[in-house]
Amino acid sequence: MPAPASPRSEASRHAILRAAVAAFSEQGPAGARMDAIARAAGVNKALLHYYFGTKEGLHQAVLDAIFGPVRDHALALLQGPGSAGERLLAYFLTHFDRLALGDTARLMTYEMMRAREGQPSNLPRLARILFTPVHQAMVRVFREGLDAGELRPGDPDQVFKALTGINVFYFISAPAYREIDGADPRDAAQVARQRGHMLGVAATLLFADPRGGDAAVRTLLERFPRSILPAQGTRP
Repeated sequence: MPAPASPRSEASRHAILRAAVAAFSEQGPAGARMDAIARAAGVNKALLHYYFGTKEGLHQAVLDAIFGPVRDHALALLQGPGSAGERLLAYFLTHFDRLALGDTARLMTYEMMRAREGQPSNLPRLARILFTPVHQAMVRVFREGLDAGELRPGDPDQVFKALTGINVFYFISAPAYREIDGADPRDAAQVARQRGHMLGVAATLLFADPRGGDAAVRTLLERFPRSILPAQGTRP
């Protein structure tokens, strides 16, 4: 049995992961440099190889450290209190908030780009960690809402793709909309405005009774007026 990690070694490992999250989200897998990550973490470069092996090993550890908690938080919302419709709205609200945060979206975008260009990517790893378990939970909640008569009949796959697309499109189109009307879509006030509009659209697509959807939106925005994300201290 291996000896338990010392507090000092755990602190070093977390410092490396924090520095690596910043490097990989800002520069991508190709641009991130192990020596720069070591300097940012305040450790010797050899320690990165000791803990994580290669740069790709460190990159995969970053994805695990970031997207494992994303999965856990999403599943907690989907399996938590509230009606089926309310839980699905809560999920899409946290999805919007993560995109607004930026680093998780950039990490995901780099993997999408690598896959589109035919390069090796970690999308299969992300599917196992995040996509598949969350999608399966969402489908179960959707069927629960159908059985209760709360949700509109429809194909959950298409509904979820549409609602995910609304969130993604807002952020990837931010530079274009800034040129159109001069307002920065990533400004805090604009993000808050879009957040409420997105939730209203999601309720329209999901709820059989518009009044029930409107009430769920009001309740959720009152509970989470700014962010539904857990405290940032829980991240590496």
